[in-house]
Amino acid sequence: MKVAKLFPVLSLVAVALIAISPTSYAQAAPAAASPSKLPKGWDSRIPLPPDAELIDSTVPKTGVVYSADFSVKGKYQDLVDFYETQLPKNGFVLGPKVAMAKRQVYNRSFSHGGNLNSVVLTPNLKDPSKMNLHFAWSSGTEKKK
Repeated sequence: MKVAKLFPVLSLVAVALIAISPTSYAQAAPAAASPSKLPKGWDSRIPLPPDAELIDSTVPKTGVVYSADFSVKGKYQDLVDFYETQLPKNGFVLGPKVAMAKRQVYNRSFSHGGNLNSVVLTPNLKDPSKMNLHFAWSSGTEKKK
């Protein structure tokens, strides 16, 4: 029940689909999806596991928050470790974290230059070998008032 209440609080959802080897994501170099597969407004500093597959994305009609959905094949803890190590390596300051290993739910906010972003990891209910990734981010190009 608590997990169900967590999702409406999140601003947008993104999902990442990846084929991985048994090697931990945290040890792998972050590889971005090819530019043709990245959503409009994507912050290229946000790391994606190798072979991330863009499923869906939105652009803000008002405001500055973009979202993207990716799907990834892999293990929950490997993906958590990947984001816990790669986000700081890419210059982001880590914010609050929610991690429920038994439910395989992870939410980490991260920021850079005053822009607050988030990544949410959840199980793929149709394919247990995959995880969903949700990103919400600001492009950093908005005009300041």
